Amino acid sequence: MSREIKPAKPIRRRSNGVRTRGDIVAAAERHFAENGFAATRLDDIAGDVGIRRAAIFYHFGDKQELYAAMLHELFGDLEAPLPTTGSAIERLEAALTGWIDLVAERPSIARLMLREAANTQPGKVTPFIEAGRGLGDWFRAAIAEGVASGEFRPRIEPYRFLSLMAGTTIFHFAAMPWLALDQPVDPWGHSELDKLKEEILHVARDMLGIPTPSTEPA
Repeated sequence: MSREIKPAKPIRRRSNGVRTRGDIVAAAERHFAENGFAATRLDDIAGDVGIRRAAIFYHFGDKQELYAAMLHELFGDLEAPLPTTGSAIERLEAALTGWIDLVAERPSIARLMLREAANTQPGKVTPFIEAGRGLGDWFRAAIAEGVASGEFRPRIEPYRFLSLMAGTTIFHFAAMPWLALDQPVDPWGHSELDKLKEEILHVARDMLGIPTPSTEPA
């Protein structure tokens, strides 16, 4: 399922600065996800918002600064719903299923992560890595807490676990139609999302040594 970029809007004569900045970031997210950083043109982003190209520079110094701001807001939206109460197991499982819902609702997440993964260079800290530190830190802290409390007995390192969870979700949306071949599979369909949640929780429990609900003591 693809999400087409919206057509350009008429040029605005007046606009609210805060709202315009948010509109620019939202349009930038769509364009960067669809076309990549190099191929994205500020003229296209401005046209999508309905402003002149020069107006972008009122809010952002250049395209790189806009890209970094877009990533910062994207990861901020990913971090906002992370649970703060419950056991380490409850928080981790709620975060994983919530993560799937967010990626399903916002296809640009999967596209951006795939593009960044393809362009990653060893030892280079990119704006994407900087913006995603908070999200990674949350999961690492939850795992460390679960290990300390005895709830988790990990079979793999935290960074490998995070790679597995992110990759499973991203590839579900990016490649399921291809992997399923002639099967009529909709990665965004409710039944497929429910299957993905069940599967990712099963893998997470196995990798972290968490008892499955059916085997927990009464």
